[in-house]
Amino acid sequence: MSDTAHFWQHVPHQHRGPHQHEGADDHIYSPKLHNGTFKAQGIATFMGAPYCPPDRDAIRAMGAKVCFIGVPWDQGQVVRAGTSQGAAGIREASTQYFPYMFEYDVDLLTFFRVVDCGDIPIVPGNNDKSHAYIYHYLTECLHGGAKVVLCGGDHSVPIPGARALSDFHKSGRIGYLHVDCHLDAAPDWAGNAFTNCSGPSRALDLPNCNARNMVHMGSRNGLNPKDWHDFFVDNEVRLIPMQELVARGVVECTREIFTRAWDGTDGVYFSWDTDSIDSSCMPGTTAPECFGLKGREIIQLARAAGTFGADIMEVSELCPKFDVSHISIKTAALMIYHFLGSRAKTLRDRGQQP
Repeated sequence: MSDTAHFWQHVPHQHRGPHQHEGADDHIYSPKLHNGTFKAQGIATFMGAPYCPPDRDAIRAMGAKVCFIGVPWDQGQVVRAGTSQGAAGIREASTQYFPYMFEYDVDLLTFFRVVDCGDIPIVPGNNDKSHAYIYHYLTECLHGGAKVVLCGGDHSVPIPGARALSDFHKSGRIGYLHVDCHLDAAPDWAGNAFTNCSGPSRALDLPNCNARNMVHMGSRNGLNPKDWHDFFVDNEVRLIPMQELVARGVVECTREIFTRAWDGTDGVYFSWDTDSIDSSCMPGTTAPECFGLKGREIIQLARAAGTFGADIMEVSELCPKFDVSHISIKTAALMIYHFLGSRAKTLRDRGQQP
C-alpha cells in the first residue's frame, strides 16, 4: 500500500461536494464520487459551492457571479425568534438538490460560478454594529462583480442591505421590492427605527430610492397597523395586497412590481419574506399567516422574478426550528434555485453572460 494512501486531505473525504466534481459533465449527471449529495453532509455550503472569503479581490479571482451569504441575526425581531438559523437551514436543504435544473437546462453552479461567502459576523445586543457588518460584507460582494443571494436573519436585514446597494449605485437610482405578509413600514417601533418592521421606511430614506420604484406585494391580515398602511398611501408607493394578488394572478403582479422597480434604475433590491407564503406551506417562519402564496405560486413568482433579476435577492424570517418536517427550508432553497434558474435561462436566451 502506498505511504500516501491515508494521507489527510484539507477537505475531509466525507464531503465530496459538487464543486469537487471537475469533469465537464459531472454537475449534470449522477455523482461519480462515492460521498456527495445524500451521502454525508460534511462541511455544508450552499449548493455545494466552494467557500470564498467575502473580499472583492477574492471574489473576482474566483470569477464568481453569485455570492451566497448568511446573516444569523435575530435581534431586530419584534415577534418570535429563531431566524438566526435561516441560512444554516437553506444550506442544509441544498444538500438534497443537485445544481442542475432540468426546467431551464442549466447547471447553476458552473453558469454563475456560485460561491458561499459564509456568515456575516454579528455582535449580540448591538444592532448598529451588526448592521454595519452587513453593510460592509455586502459592499465587498457587490464590488467583487457578483450578484448576492442574502439569507437572513430577521427582516431588519434589508435596512443595511439596501443602504449597501444604494451606495454601490450612488451615481444612479435603485428600486426596492418588498414581498411580505406584513407592510413593515413602521416609522419606528417604540422609538427603535431599525427593527424587522421598518425596511420600506428606511429604504425610502435613501437618497437614490424613489417611491415610484418601490413596491410592496402580499400583505394581509391584522398585524398591519394603520400607520404602516398610511406610509404607502401618503408616499404613493404601489401596494399590491394579497386580495389583489389572488384576483390578478401571481405572474402578472410579479411582472408589474419588477417593471416598476427597474424603471430607470441601475439596480434592484428584492426582499422576500418567507411569511408571504401560506402557513400551510411555510410553518417555519417568524410570523406565519394563512391566505398567502401556495407552493405552486411560490415557484411561479421566483420564475417570473428571474426574468428581471436583482442585484440582491434576500430571503428572510426563515425559522427552521418551527418546522420538524423541513419542508420550509426546502421551499426557501427552491425559491432561490428557481430564481437563479430562470435568470440563467433568460441571460442565455439573450446570448448574455452573468
